[in-house]
Amino acid sequence: MTIFLTLLLTVAAFAVATYPLFKRNISLAAGSTEDENLEELQSRRDTTYSMLKELEFDYQSGILSKEDFEELRERYKWKAVTILKDMDGLQEGPDASDEIEKKVLALRQRDVSQSRDVGVSGEIEEMVLSLRRNKRQFCSQCGARHNVADLFCSRCGTKILKEE
Repeated sequence: MTIFLTLLLTVAAFAVATYPLFKRNISLAAGSTEDENLEELQSRRDTTYSMLKELEFDYQSGILSKEDFEELRERYKWKAVTILKDMDGLQEGPDASDEIEKKVLALRQRDVSQSRDVGVSGEIEEMVLSLRRNKRQFCSQCGARHNVADLFCSRCGTKILKEE
């Protein structure tokens, strides 16, 4: 009985100790396809950048003619741009821009309907006018508050422009 409990505790301790190692490998396997694609694109990007540097070096040392250099440079630039776009698409996920555009459109429509119904724009205008009438103003450079009589901002030293 003692041997059985000792064996059971040993197996349990081993399982607890090695669980994080197996869990990490399982989570890596789930996202490995996306990670592999991203790593491949990063490798291709780095290779393209190094080729552009090598072309520049070859041109500067006189190995390549100007025409060859310009042609190869344009070709590698387009390749780099394509790789970067692929990387952005892989990181964003599908239809991320469409989703963002829909949300922006919904927010704009909501703001327009609220301003018509509630008169929000009138309230905002009143708040702006009350801030303008206030004895304190804001620095155009750093945004710090200052008195109307101040000539320079106390925080950044910018000359304060007087509103007429």
